[in-house]
Amino acid sequence: MHTQKGRPSRIKGWVMPLVGFLVAQLYFIACDRFSWNLYREFKPGTIMGRILNSELFTEWFTPYDLPISNVITAFLIVTLLLPSLIGVIMNIFSRK
Repeated sequence: MHTQKGRPSRIKGWVMPLVGFLVAQLYFIACDRFSWNLYREFKPGTIMGRILNSELFTEWFTPYDLPISNVITAFLIVTLLLPSLIGVIMNIFSRK
């Protein structure tokens, strides 16, 4: 039997995290636009309550109405978008 080798994947390592980030942002935009967000009250004394009610997520970084969406977006920027951008830059400037 003749086995055929599959074609090499053209998807780079930075594409999937970037797609995941964009899908999450589209979800947040839809939730924010149509008020689909589930609002959860966090007590001000807890760690999450302090983070959500901090000036950073209530006045400075506010792309969405709910602070929880802002916190999740900031987390996704650090975990998905920055590594993807680093991968893109390394891909552009790498010598082959």
